[in-house]
Amino acid sequence: MDQRDNNLSERIAQAIHREGSSSGPAGIVRVEVTIPRTGALAWLRAQASAAVKMYWGDRDGEDEVAGIGAADLLAGGGSDGVESLFQELRGRLGAEDTAARYFGGMRFNGTCAADPVWRDFGGLRFVLPRLELSQRGSDSVLACQWLRSSNTVDTLMKEVDALVFPPTEADCRYPEAVGREDLPGRPGWDSAVAGALGLVAAGAVGKVVLARKSTFGFSDELDPLACMQALLPEAEHCYRFCFAPTAGRAFVGVPPERLYRREGRRIRCDAIAGTRTRGDGASLDRQLERDLMGSDKERREQDYVVRGIRESLAPLCGSLNAGTDPSVVKLRQCQHLMSSFEGMLRDGVGDAELLKALHPTPAVGGYPTDLAVREIEKREPFDRGWYAGPVGWVGHDRAEFAVAIRSGLVDGSTLSVFAGAGIVAGSVPGEEWDELDYKISHFTQALNLPR
Repeated sequence: MDQRDNNLSERIAQAIHREGSSSGPAGIVRVEVTIPRTGALAWLRAQASAAVKMYWGDRDGEDEVAGIGAADLLAGGGSDGVESLFQELRGRLGAEDTAARYFGGMRFNGTCAADPVWRDFGGLRFVLPRLELSQRGSDSVLACQWLRSSNTVDTLMKEVDALVFPPTEADCRYPEAVGREDLPGRPGWDSAVAGALGLVAAGAVGKVVLARKSTFGFSDELDPLACMQALLPEAEHCYRFCFAPTAGRAFVGVPPERLYRREGRRIRCDAIAGTRTRGDGASLDRQLERDLMGSDKERREQDYVVRGIRESLAPLCGSLNAGTDPSVVKLRQCQHLMSSFEGMLRDGVGDAELLKALHPTPAVGGYPTDLAVREIEKREPFDRGWYAGPVGWVGHDRAEFAVAIRSGLVDGSTLSVFAGAGIVAGSVPGEEWDELDYKISHFTQALNLPR
């Protein structure tokens, strides 16, 4: 336990035993104690004995959570289980307001066969962390959570006693990268883009988003949390996440795109597409921004996303507002066109309905969505798994999901990084290939990977 606060263990024990001995309604029990400000990621990295770990940070820097263990786990095999899973989540979270949240995500395509490398993630997986550290003002909050019916108070106290509170942040060390393999390679990419452009020219689809998996080998096992730590300086205006269902395997990312945030019936969404790199110097950066705003091809690519989100949300909302002209959002390595939506949901519309309607948006699938996703299945030589799927959290009458782009899968001594490009009329295979490279530059620069 933390030597900075000799009463911490006693305070936690009192809170746990007080709640554990009460006879309240079935459901989630959550106790909190305030502790001195502690870095969430540094704390998470210090818990070496925990196999199940999660980390989440929102795009605005206001919400940062680290968790270990699973007080509860809800999982499903594919997209068909969305409604039943979220019905279970609503039941677990109950009718009364609670700070408890389930963190997790789902596959991009729940209907296709999963690669064994994604087996620990499942089609849908949401975890209520057993022990959770979050930030509140100038302090941190340590929370312990369990299901009242589980009778795990004594076990929980042992887990609390085993917690480590590092006085300083550990060095961000990772092994040397020793190789790279792109799937598809350049010839396969050119062929896939040519096929997609043929469909666009024939009027079958307006846009197809094709992706590439770049797999890097390392001289030793890669610590997913050290990888996450290295990515943080590259994550300005981005979400940050790491979901580790077991030791040595994790899905990590720094995506800029919000799928949606729901607070009661109020919903907010983003439409992000169209890309330029950042300029070396303010003058060049402004020129690249003007090129992006003035590009007919990039504007059309982003407009498909706006159109798709509007068509998906309109039947679910009593009112819906969307900016007509996109703005430019600037990330560390890239800049994109972005439009924002805000609306009020109709009565009875919840997260299951939102996820089924919004995912995948044309930013990661294409337009029309169903046709584009079928083309992705035909043309991509790998399983996307959770890449480009929704990741985030669900709480009592609120939820937030990001689109899991700018992401990678850590599996022992390999890291597979994913990136996609929207193929529309006017796309050039070589230019789209280059776009993939600077979209994965979050990873290549942070971890000194082969380019």
